[in-house]
Amino acid sequence: MSVAKFVAANGREAMRQVREAMGPDAVVLSNRTVEGGVEIVAMRDTDLGSVSATAQVYVPPAPVVEPAAIGDLRGELQSMRAMIERQLAGISPAAGAAHGVAASDPLRESLFEWLVGAGFSGQLARTLLARLPLGYDRPAAMTWIRTELASKVPVLGDEDSLFAQGGVLALIGPTGVGKTTTTAKLAARFVLRHGADKLALLTTDSFRIGAHEQLRIYGDILGVPVHAVKDAADLRFALAAMKDKHLVIIDTVGMSQRDRSLSEQIAMLAGVPAPVQRVLLLNGASHGDTLNEVVHAYRHDAAPESGGIDGCIISKLDEATHLGSVLDVVIRHRLPVFYASTGQRVPEHLELANSTALVERAFLTPRRGSVFADADAARRRQAATDDVVQSKGGADDVLRSLTDSADALGQCVAEINSAGLGFDLARSLWQQRGAGAPALRAMAQQVREAVCRDANRLCDQYVLALATMLQVNVPGRRAPQPMQHTLWLADRDGTPLAATVTATGRAGQPIGEADAEAANLRAAMSAARKVVNLLEAVPSAATLARWQQAGERWVANARKTARVISAGAAWKLDALADTLTFHAVDEATVGERDAVRWLASADVRVPESPVRGKGAPEGGIGACLVVARLVDRATGELLDTRYLLCDPVLAQDAAQVARWAPWTNTADARLRTLRHAADHFAQDAEAGHAAGAALAALQLGLSVLRLEHAPTATAPAFLARLAGRTARQGAPVAGTVLNEGMGRMLALLDVLENYPGRGAAAPAAGINPNADAMGVLQ
Repeated sequence: MSVAKFVAANGREAMRQVREAMGPDAVVLSNRTVEGGVEIVAMRDTDLGSVSATAQVYVPPAPVVEPAAIGDLRGELQSMRAMIERQLAGISPAAGAAHGVAASDPLRESLFEWLVGAGFSGQLARTLLARLPLGYDRPAAMTWIRTELASKVPVLGDEDSLFAQGGVLALIGPTGVGKTTTTAKLAARFVLRHGADKLALLTTDSFRIGAHEQLRIYGDILGVPVHAVKDAADLRFALAAMKDKHLVIIDTVGMSQRDRSLSEQIAMLAGVPAPVQRVLLLNGASHGDTLNEVVHAYRHDAAPESGGIDGCIISKLDEATHLGSVLDVVIRHRLPVFYASTGQRVPEHLELANSTALVERAFLTPRRGSVFADADAARRRQAATDDVVQSKGGADDVLRSLTDSADALGQCVAEINSAGLGFDLARSLWQQRGAGAPALRAMAQQVREAVCRDANRLCDQYVLALATMLQVNVPGRRAPQPMQHTLWLADRDGTPLAATVTATGRAGQPIGEADAEAANLRAAMSAARKVVNLLEAVPSAATLARWQQAGERWVANARKTARVISAGAAWKLDALADTLTFHAVDEATVGERDAVRWLASADVRVPESPVRGKGAPEGGIGACLVVARLVDRATGELLDTRYLLCDPVLAQDAAQVARWAPWTNTADARLRTLRHAADHFAQDAEAGHAAGAALAALQLGLSVLRLEHAPTATAPAFLARLAGRTARQGAPVAGTVLNEGMGRMLALLDVLENYPGRGAAAPAAGINPNADAMGVLQ
């Protein structure tokens, strides 16, 4: 058997030697980096047959439960990535020379762009990446970088230490950076802690129209005296007159870092007999070079003998697109950060600086892409474009995506599982969807047990049922068939608990297996909590009788013109409501307005037939009328009125009934999302396995509804990208889009967990054939 080892300066040269010695069809057995270059072990393809004849058949290991499987997958992809790096090491050696990040190290290359994209300088990025420990994958490297940056950002830590020493606090900085507003915010924070009698405010800003007036208004609100000074003598006189104050805050005139008068202002503060803390305001939305120049000017250039800065406040964080720039300057100059300003409101939009939070904000700030790209990054991209060999094709993109894809996918799966959305159960059902009838019954039992656990965990007294009829295309039938879709909600906050789809037919027809399972789930739900049916209209007497026999309750919306019987007379609901006494029960939000919910209730009868005139017919259905009014807290304006009829037993829970009612507003959208999930996930079911696919599809749809109800930090946007959609910042992602993204994630998990090299050593040569599937994650 001819097996040989080849060592060369790079992978391309080693492969050339292999082809010359063993022909173009040689089989590469190993590929690794050694001292002096790259080592490849290869054999002739003609000898492969003898090896194959004596090799043992591989038996795959038992499946691993997620998300541990994603961790294994990430490790395997990293091995593949390392192998491809070695192969491509010699293709473009000059691409990264100019910026100090190895072109053959895509991880550091992508981290460099990530840092520069957040606003950090190329110099700081290179310094960090040079110290990055070996063996880290991308998430671990990002965590390490965040921790390192946070440790380098000095912060105040304790507000009491700033206020306790008292004396004079001067806010300095360029024009328009927010000194006056910040002065008011600091004053408000001090007054809340120590009282207004221990504080005074001064302003040296005689240039800006209305500057003194603006600060005086704030002072009047806080009960703090405000004085304006013109020069150094005036300042010394004012401070002498305020020597009984514990703290004096000075709002200085804004000056450009290039203004020749800046040195005079610094000297004026230096000439004060009392100790002065100089706090520089830095605009978080400014370019890094501008900020660097500002710090130099105020600390050194203006008046070297009397300069100095004790700390800084970062302003305009709400306007910043590259917050890394100001953090870079803070780290570079070792400048303590006292506060961070996030808006104009006094004093709410001033936060005590937290280094970890600032670093996180720098990377989480949404950016739409910049036409003013960092020059260093632009040069790197141009060098990579010019130097790359055309035959390389898409290998570099695959190389970049390997670890990132597994990381993003693993993060999404872990985030969804930790949020308690039921995805782990849904995925298990999806994997078993082709099993036979006994396995299907076991799957249904799993669902019932999970539903009971969730009901006991998330419900106080009741479980709510929302139902509607939707037309469903059924194989073998020309016309769509009406199917009853039921969604079960927790009474505490409306979390979706379970979903069922049942056929509706004439009485006496044989019940299907799906209908039987739905009945079993309803029975299990009833055993865990009392069932309350939420309805858009009062149902028939027969339906109410059936529910009453089963121990279930009901709540129905009603129009204000509907008639009920009260005290022997027929009343329209709005007229009857005007005779009732209302009580404030809780607070609510209507749009963006704060409101108070007022409630009234009365025992009534709902007539079984329409009432004409004022006569009150005998009989009818006993009910409780609940009238809920939402009133604007500030203006007293009536924002909304809702009329509800419910089971008399629920009269004692009228306030809770009023909170449930708005959930019916989203019922149609939720149930249509559920219908879409049933169609989307079950469309690939093989013949004979429709029941298992339908059960799995409902559980996946339920996971999507839970994600809609309580969105996690990143999963909705990730699933939207998988579905080929762009999620707008802060906007909810539609349920149908989440269904499509979930379907692609399931397919991607199946592909990644079953690629040919899984469980074995990474292949020595070539690119994973599933790489294109992974590329969709980018």
